[in-house]
Amino acid sequence: MKIKTNILVSLILALILTYFIATQMRKPKSPLLKTELTDLQNQKFDGILLKNKVFIVSYFQTWCGDCVKEQPELLKLKERFGDSLIILMVSDEPIEKITAFKTRFKSPLDFYNSSKALKSIDIKRFPTTFLIDKKGKTVDVRVEGIDWFSDKTLETIEALVKE
Repeated sequence: MKIKTNILVSLILALILTYFIATQMRKPKSPLLKTELTDLQNQKFDGILLKNKVFIVSYFQTWCGDCVKEQPELLKLKERFGDSLIILMVSDEPIEKITAFKTRFKSPLDFYNSSKALKSIDIKRFPTTFLIDKKGKTVDVRVEGIDWFSDKTLETIEALVKE
């Protein structure tokens, strides 16, 4: 009887552990396709430009302190990888505010206005930033994380660009 109980408890623990690991390893998908994007010149974004490209999408707010801290990190990534890495900055704020933010950082990054409120597409904390591979799979996601120019991230992006 004791052996059966031990086996049953072990199986239950294994199932719980498997479920926990599976849910932790699953990366959320970028909600990029849940909204339309407009650039600062009021032109619609064409998602085909991302096909077979490595890209980062950062959902941000101009008032957000961590979003401000994230800017230099993303700028360094853009300088390092150039056209091999596309970086999209997405906010639901008015284009005028987004333009002022871009100007403040003298940023070469591509900034867009979301047609939907970010909260309505499940972006609830800022910045929420996704690294997406050439197949459209989320490789990394950081919420309120600003350390993008790290050795680990650089290695990851270099490998993705070479694929």
